[in-house]
Amino acid sequence: MPKPRRREPAQTSQDDPAEHIMGLVGKGPKLFTCPRCRKAYLGHDPLPDCPSCGYDYRVKGGFRWDVLVYLLSVLGLISYLLVSSSYRTLILEPASISPPSAATSFAPSASAGE
Repeated sequence: MPKPRRREPAQTSQDDPAEHIMGLVGKGPKLFTCPRCRKAYLGHDPLPDCPSCGYDYRVKGGFRWDVLVYLLSVLGLISYLLVSSSYRTLILEPASISPPSAATSFAPSASAGE
């Protein structure tokens, strides 16, 4: 006696967007409830906050790495601008204005005397 064959489910392609849209249309909306006020609403996906009381029940926590990267990039830009402006002032100054050498600073001047 031969064994009965199992029926294989129809294979669906995940790449076709029309099948994905049709999959959403075929499913009915789900019933979601707010954990704070216990009011229910219908939808396909849960909302980030309750439509009636406004309670935000998204998952909170974790370190905000995006804010850290943003602050570090701003700090790097400011430090780059400060360093480049200091080099710019050194380049644009005339060479005749140079700090006095040690030999001229210790020599007594005639006007500083009596």
